[in-house]
Amino acid sequence: MKTPEAMKGRALSRISAVDNSIPPQVIGELRAQIIKFQARRPTSSDGGTHWYSLDTPPRLLFEQVIQHLRSLVPRGHEFIGAEWWFRATQTDTGFPFHFDRDEAIRDSIVSPELASILYLSNAGGPTVILDATPSRIAAPKAGIAVHPRPGRFGVFPGSLLHGVLPGRPGRWPRVTMLVNWWRVVPRLERAPQLDSTPASSRWRVDVKRANAPFATLEPVDPSRLLAKAAWRDIVSNQTSYK
Repeated sequence: MKTPEAMKGRALSRISAVDNSIPPQVIGELRAQIIKFQARRPTSSDGGTHWYSLDTPPRLLFEQVIQHLRSLVPRGHEFIGAEWWFRATQTDTGFPFHFDRDEAIRDSIVSPELASILYLSNAGGPTVILDATPSRIAAPKAGIAVHPRPGRFGVFPGSLLHGVLPGRPGRWPRVTMLVNWWRVVPRLERAPQLDSTPASSRWRVDVKRANAPFATLEPVDPSRLLAKAAWRDIVSNQTSYK
């Protein structure tokens, strides 16, 4: 696969996405579970943040999927745990650009090693990942867009600025499962355990790597989204957020 010009930076070159990462029946079950949880929490777009220690057997289908996705993550065997949550939002609702971080640490930004997104619908706008990091207050120069598609799994460095662009209005929600991969245990506030579909051998989660082809990544020019000064303000506000 040829590398787009926008990906030639060191950080952006580590962005990847594969399709068909999990079977259709598992996609459908996860999507149904997330929409059900969303119906119970109409004022929130997600179900809170959960922690799964990767050295423990999966209790939920969500955790079973995480164990499988670990095999698709670069150096996945080196991570000790996964911070995960989900979102179901209206298709014309974006998400602000931000840095993922350990929310319990306020005096500095401690990011996961890798961030990842499992798309469970083809609705809504793309995730846009930019070459801006907390270590330098500067406008991004390049970016990559990953568009939703059921079973698409995108992975990128956890320190990169990212957000979601609004899509066209639609009937069905944009549904995603988000997983951050950590080498240390973050001091996050954990949501209560879910009453969800249990892990089971009847769920054939695993997909052979050869059957998960690379997805097309779309280069993005950040200057077409916002002016440089606006980008610098976003980065500055994120790095000074306490």
